[in-house]
Amino acid sequence: MNRVVIIDDEIQSRNGIAEIFRNHSPQWEIGGLFEDGSQALEYLLQHPEINLIVTDIRMPKFDGLELISRIRQYNKLIPIIIISGYSEFSYAKKAVDYQVFRYIVKPILPSEFDAVITSVENFFRLEDDPFNEYNLTSSEFDQFLDLLFSESVSLNKSQTIHILEKQCGFSFQGAWFLLIAGNHEFNNHIDNHRALIQNFASEISPEHHVFLFHEKIYCIILQKTDIDYDAFKRHMQKFIWKFTSDLFVHTGIYHSCNNDTLKNAFFSALSTLTQFFYSKTSVHIYQDQKLCDFPYSVYKNLQLQLTNGNLLNIRDEIYSFMDYIRVKQPSYYELHSWINKITHIIIQYCNDKKVPSSYYIDYTENLQFLYNFYCLEDIENTLLAMIDNIFEKIAEQTNSTNTFLVEQIQNYLSDHISENLTLSDLGDVFGISYSSLSNIFSSTTGQTIIEYLTFIRIQRAKELLINTNKKIYEICSDIGYSEPKYFRFHQIVGVTPKEYRKIYTK
Repeated sequence: MNRVVIIDDEIQSRNGIAEIFRNHSPQWEIGGLFEDGSQALEYLLQHPEINLIVTDIRMPKFDGLELISRIRQYNKLIPIIIISGYSEFSYAKKAVDYQVFRYIVKPILPSEFDAVITSVENFFRLEDDPFNEYNLTSSEFDQFLDLLFSESVSLNKSQTIHILEKQCGFSFQGAWFLLIAGNHEFNNHIDNHRALIQNFASEISPEHHVFLFHEKIYCIILQKTDIDYDAFKRHMQKFIWKFTSDLFVHTGIYHSCNNDTLKNAFFSALSTLTQFFYSKTSVHIYQDQKLCDFPYSVYKNLQLQLTNGNLLNIRDEIYSFMDYIRVKQPSYYELHSWINKITHIIIQYCNDKKVPSSYYIDYTENLQFLYNFYCLEDIENTLLAMIDNIFEKIAEQTNSTNTFLVEQIQNYLSDHISENLTLSDLGDVFGISYSSLSNIFSSTTGQTIIEYLTFIRIQRAKELLINTNKKIYEICSDIGYSEPKYFRFHQIVGVTPKEYRKIYTK
């Protein structure tokens, strides 16, 4: 019996999906129907026997992507199907990052979803049974092994690696790791390259397998003892020429030791692949790299400029950071660590400024994995875009806060117009220095506080002159002037208070 959990804030949608499962096979049991991710997560933590998760993306309180990220923290392999009415690329990209089984855009066709359920069932069979005993497509088998490979590389669990080696038919220790990547155009059509890469691998060694890692990088793992480095490099170069030059295909080659873990071997090859950032040479063979000093001066200057809030200077420090990387050419591990340190202080700044995480989380998650980038310019542009987006939000928040503060000041002045107010008094009332208060008011309204106070006093004086018989000195007192000589009605309006009363009370 297979058990599925369905999460969708639309009751008709989740009931409709549940009905498709019931009609598909009596082997499916609905473990739970939930309208929110938080409810589903609590249930899943208490019911590890669940075999499949189907979730919407956009839900109130706790959305599908947040749910998936939490699930992947404790279960890397459970199949997850995303359904959504939002077909934007960013959601599909996130789905890839979280290794979901399928991404289906609403409205859902029962026949289409029924086929997906069949694929899930085939996926379950692969875990325990030989591939050729079932009528499975090669793409389904490849997808299963790709997920298993990502799991093995991420967690380095011996049990998972054993299953993977059993499916491939050879040990990964002492093997060759060939990583193949390209630019964004290469990634957009990455599935189309698999057959070509598999043919190339079979020409080198019958003991091989091709994995697609996170829809970004092809990894060929092969067993072969009689390889000459130079000949191998030439062979790889000839293969790369089969791709059009606009895809900028490049490779990293690493020969693992007999005591290498799968994780270490893969990331050593990835470090070699990353050398394309610096040289643009298409073939790189692993070699030990010298450790580089972290650019502490740039790091401290960036902290200082963040504190000062100067966007142009912050951008300059990002440029300096990237220029240092181009000169020093750090390894994958160092570059990863450096970028994490830079993003960390930016996140700290955002927390201090109470910037919502939604304004930077996509950038920081991207920067956690260098294989998301084709070149250093991509990394640089991501850092700059994150900074620009953060400061745009801060400006928006500041403007909103300033507008509210100015409205409060204006209301206070109107309510206390008869008092002898000073900027110092206002600063005490609003808990801000009178100079800051004055600057905020002036930049928001285009006039000083004194100018605004004078304006509303003259307006109130006009009302009193027309609607009352009060004497001029009484009106002066009512609007906050201790002596009539400070009442500059004539200079501002162009007529004396008496003339104004005479004109408008006829």
